[in-house]
Amino acid sequence: MCGRLILTKALVERMRRGILILLLGVTGAVAAYCGFYRMGTASSREWMRSAQPELAWLKQEFNLSETEFRRISGLHAAYLPQCREMCSRIEQQNGKLRKLLQVEEGMTPEIEAAVGEAARLRGECQRNMLRHFFAVSQTMPPEQGRRYLFWVREKTFLPDHGMGAAPHDPHP
Repeated sequence: MCGRLILTKALVERMRRGILILLLGVTGAVAAYCGFYRMGTASSREWMRSAQPELAWLKQEFNLSETEFRRISGLHAAYLPQCREMCSRIEQQNGKLRKLLQVEEGMTPEIEAAVGEAARLRGECQRNMLRHFFAVSQTMPPEQGRRYLFWVREKTFLPDHGMGAAPHDPHP
């Protein structure tokens, strides 16, 4: 009986040691995850604390000086109200077109006019955006300005939405 009791105490001691090692391992893994997460998100958290978090990436990506960044921030602040107004006008026009499409059963002069106005507004918006992008690029050092325009072109004006001039297979 005494031998079994000793064996049981030894087994319990081993189990306690195993549980302790397991808990230490899990605690270490959680601490490591938290540390790596904090390191990985440090720049994003720093951007969010900046005066203009929506532009902070631009300063870092294009190596802008404080003066260049202030000029771009000013351009951005001046452009935002125009952009919001244009977006509002486009959304209103899209709403008119949606209403027409809900009640009409075929192409009507009203639908034609609404589509034409929506296209005109989108074109005006793109022209305004391009003017803004060119103005921003001109406040940067020449090489960075060219990089910025390339980035803008790839991200905003040339994505393939299936409506370009090139043939598009809807079922690749």
